[in-house]
Amino acid sequence: MTTSVLFSELALSDGYYAGVATLNSEATLNSLNLEMIDLLSDQLEIWRKQHEILFILFDSVSDKAFSAGGDIQTMYHDMKAHADGPSPYCDTFFEREYRLDYTLHNFPKPTIAWGHGIVMGGGLGILSACQYRLATQTTRIAMPEITIGLFPDAGATWTFNNMDPAWSHFIALTGANLNGKDGILVGMITHLINHNLKSEFLKQLAQVQWQSDISGQIEVILKKFSEISEPFPESQLDNHRQLIRNTINRVLSTTDPNLALIDAMADWPEDKWLTRAKTSFLNGSPTTAAIIIEQFQRAASMTMKEMFKMELTIAVNCSRHSDFQEGVRALLIEKDLKPKWSYPYGQVPRAHIERHFYSPWATHPLDNLTE
Repeated sequence: MTTSVLFSELALSDGYYAGVATLNSEATLNSLNLEMIDLLSDQLEIWRKQHEILFILFDSVSDKAFSAGGDIQTMYHDMKAHADGPSPYCDTFFEREYRLDYTLHNFPKPTIAWGHGIVMGGGLGILSACQYRLATQTTRIAMPEITIGLFPDAGATWTFNNMDPAWSHFIALTGANLNGKDGILVGMITHLINHNLKSEFLKQLAQVQWQSDISGQIEVILKKFSEISEPFPESQLDNHRQLIRNTINRVLSTTDPNLALIDAMADWPEDKWLTRAKTSFLNGSPTTAAIIIEQFQRAASMTMKEMFKMELTIAVNCSRHSDFQEGVRALLIEKDLKPKWSYPYGQVPRAHIERHFYSPWATHPLDNLTE
């Protein structure tokens, strides 16, 4: 049986090694399931304790994707099987996924993610948690949860909270597809490197005479390969910078941001990329859109731990309400692309939004995260 994550050690100089975790579920575009999350969590704990492991590299066997997100089809079937109560699989999956992401954000050794191809949802959660986040010419980043009735999670609250509000709200509400240069602009990506240079990049890492400043030495190599990489596709965010900024400033100054966004979109020019973003929002879950506005407002004064706790609360509550299950059904199960959302835009009750932020536990499962 093929394991869903391959672990190896890249030999460095002087008896040191880099831990390499390679996502190995090519048929599912490396959609994260519980097995993958548990394997990664366990191996990270081993590598944390081994002094000869200097840093960690995350990679993929696929030429198409680093990771397309979480295993939401399994979640769908479990939600459907537990329609009158909590979904055991969803509760367990989200808790362990967020623990993994939190661990990566706070890992004591440098971490590198080779973000080639599709990087979405939970896959973006892993990449965003790494210290060095690399993109190639074909990298496609998105948090398209609005299309399935979920919300930007897996640490996205932290990522977006450290971003210009115009970018964060636009990306989250529209699920816009971003390339490498977009990622650089908003801080999701740290370096742009041609994919065909990966072998040489690893070779040079292996030849370094490692000293105390491991991160500094990694950065020298990353800078070198960034400089010799060929030009990347232009940033769509940058091309539409003023329009996006004006739109979101207008939206956030109103009492109903999502209705205001619909009005603002009516004035957008004809453009393929903008049209796709607009369509995702207009056809997306109004409940998700309302959750995103509330999520970002609450996060402004939170610590990282508090953000992850909030995400787990929202996630399990999403699995208890209908939009998440309905969104997955329409997009991936029956594929009719006609989700029947609980409420239309402008009519999502305030009480319904707030229910997603009420903890269903007496003791929160992530209370024991260490800061």
